[in-house]
Parts: sequence; structure tokens; C-alpha cells
Amino acid sequence: MLPNQNRLRRREDFAKVYANGDRYRGTYLNLRILFDSNIPLTRIGIVVSKKVSKLAVTRNRFKRQLRAIFRQLLSQLRCGLQIVVTVTTVQSKPSYQELWDDLKNLLARAKVLHGS
Repeated sequence: MLPNQNRLRRREDFAKVYANGDRYRGTYLNLRILFDSNIPLTRIGIVVSKKVSKLAVTRNRFKRQLRAIFRQLLSQLRCGLQIVVTVTTVQSKPSYQELWDDLKNLLARAKVLHGS
């Protein structure tokens, strides 16, 4: 589970990131990143729509896996970021490792990981 201070929760925050954030598209994930120097912490929101799967079990599994990945990468991310991750509609369910690789590649392409 991500710490409460690192979660993006309010509709206004999501709308702000969607309107002004930079977009990055991967195989399984879409990433929107907005840098805001007024915010001391990185905040993350995860979106999995019913287009991905009608089963809540599947949607919740994606969210749990992405939260676990972000928990491990949180110390490597720059501060002051607002990130929204959207799972795209996929034919096959990606494994944990495929999600990890896709997200890590997107974050490296966005140049928000330390050392990238």
C-alpha cells in the first residue's frame, strides 16, 4: 500500500494532471506526469477502467500490482511530481514483471527516476 501522503485522491488533482501533464504511452500503461514545485512529495494515482475488464477482481489486481511497484520505486522518483497511471485495454493480462518493465521504461523515458 502506498502511504496516504503519496496518493492522488481528489478529482481536481486528477483533472489538473490530465489537462497539463506530459503523456507517455507504453505497451500496457499510459503515464501522465505533472511537475509541481509547490508540492514536496510525489503523488500517484492509478486508473483502471471497466474497458480493461468488467470484473472488479481483475481491475483491483492491476491496482494492487501497480501500487506494489510504485512502493518499491518511490525512493527513486523525483519530488514534486503528480503521476497518473492508466492501464490500457489489453488482449492478454500482463504479468507482474511485464507491468514492472513497462512502468520502469515509461518513468525512465520521462526522466523522473534518479540516475536517468
